[in-house]
Amino acid sequence: MRLPLAEQSDVILLDECRKDNTRAYDILFNRYSGKLYHYALKYIRDEARAEEAMMDLMFWLWDKRHQLASDVQLAPYLFRAMKHAVIKVLTRHPAQTVPLDFADNTAIEDAGNRLRETELTTLYQEKLNALSQQRQKVFRLSRHDNMSHAEIAKEMNLSLFTVKNHIKASLTYFRAELKDYIDISGVVILAFFL
Repeated sequence: MRLPLAEQSDVILLDECRKDNTRAYDILFNRYSGKLYHYALKYIRDEARAEEAMMDLMFWLWDKRHQLASDVQLAPYLFRAMKHAVIKVLTRHPAQTVPLDFADNTAIEDAGNRLRETELTTLYQEKLNALSQQRQKVFRLSRHDNMSHAEIAKEMNLSLFTVKNHIKASLTYFRAELKDYIDISGVVILAFFL
C-alpha cells in the first residue's frame, strides 16, 4: 500500500515536482517554508525581507526542479541556499540608523555586530578575489551557487579530486587569512560563510 503524497519523502516529492506535480510542490513548500522563514528571520531581523528571501528560494526551487540532481538531499540543500540568500540580503540592504538617544543597548550591540559582519564580508570578498581564477571559480560554484563537487567537476571539466583539492585549499587559505580578524562572534560569522 502506497503512502499518501503528504507522507512521502523529499526524494519522491521532488521527483513528482519534476513531473510538474504542483501538489507535491505544495507539500514541499508547506514542509520547508516556515523553517526557512524562521532561519532567515534569525539573521535578517526584518519579517518582510525574511519572507521575501524564503519565497524567492521556494519559487527558485520550482523553477529549477528539472535541473536538481535526483539524489539531492533537499533539506541541507535548501538551508545552504537560504544561508546564501540571507548573506545577499544583508549585503544589499544596509542597516537603518537610529539616533543614539532612542537606541537601547541591544540596538547598539546589534549595530556593532552588523558592522563587524559587513567588515568581515568585505574582507572575505577581498580574500576570495585573491585566489587563482580557477580556484576562485570552484569555490564560488560550491559556496555561492550551491553546486556539489560532482556538478562543479562536470561544469568545469575537472576531476572530482581536483575540485575537492581546490575547496580544501580555499578553506585552509580563508582560515589562515581571516584568523586575526575573528573574535568569538566572528567565529559564528565565519562558519556562516564557510
